[in-house]
Amino acid sequence: MTRSGEHLFVAQILELDLTRPDLALVTTPRDASGGMEFVARRTTTYLAQVRALAAVNASYFLPFAGGSKGGEDYYPHEGQPVNASGAVIADGAVVSPVETDLDIRVNAIVCFDRLAILIADGQSCPAGFDNGVAAGPRLLADGTRRSFAAYDNNYAATAQPRTAIGVSADGKRGWIVVIDGRQAGYSDGATLEALTSLFLELGASNAINLDGGGSSTLAMAGADGVPVIVNRPIHTGVPGRERPVANHIALVLVPKDQ
Repeated sequence: MTRSGEHLFVAQILELDLTRPDLALVTTPRDASGGMEFVARRTTTYLAQVRALAAVNASYFLPFAGGSKGGEDYYPHEGQPVNASGAVIADGAVVSPVETDLDIRVNAIVCFDRLAILIADGQSCPAGFDNGVAAGPRLLADGTRRSFAAYDNNYAATAQPRTAIGVSADGKRGWIVVIDGRQAGYSDGATLEALTSLFLELGASNAINLDGGGSSTLAMAGADGVPVIVNRPIHTGVPGRERPVANHIALVLVPKDQ
């Protein structure tokens, strides 16, 4: 989808039929081999490792350094250790604890039970939801827009690359949205207000913003099994360059015996 107006943006929208019994949404499991909660991986790397149908970046994370334009002086590279900012649950295990003092944006959580999606305030998933990622800010709560007054203008009210997920009121439809940005003449990005409006237009009742900026990446499995990036991420100021991130949300096939 291409949308013009105050800001030009190109959005990739993955609509999910949440009634399908053969699919599930899962999050990246812990990898403490580097001494932290995760080791950084590109979204395409993770998709290939778990043989997912689609995957996006998920949590805010630390440590992080953006690096120079086109340079290699960024952090993390693939395989380097990172921690998620806020709670992460993967396959029923707590990977990252509740953390309320690391990032003001992290005010909600998206939880998954196979294809069931629950978006709630705070950083806790109810019983039965074995995967979840705390992020934010929350965009929609039961069809009502949330305020972004607490966030600095540069983050909320300027056009930026965005990654977000939403769900309909009846829980039968979900949307993963990735908006490209910081690329003049192609896609400026979206404000949080514009992102919220897009979810309302799609039919979402609840929606949450995930990590964005240079992290925003939507990858899908190609016909030949090779991961394909379907948006145009921007990392170190280079359009099309993919950033290694802490963790991901992936759409996977459920084995027939489960």
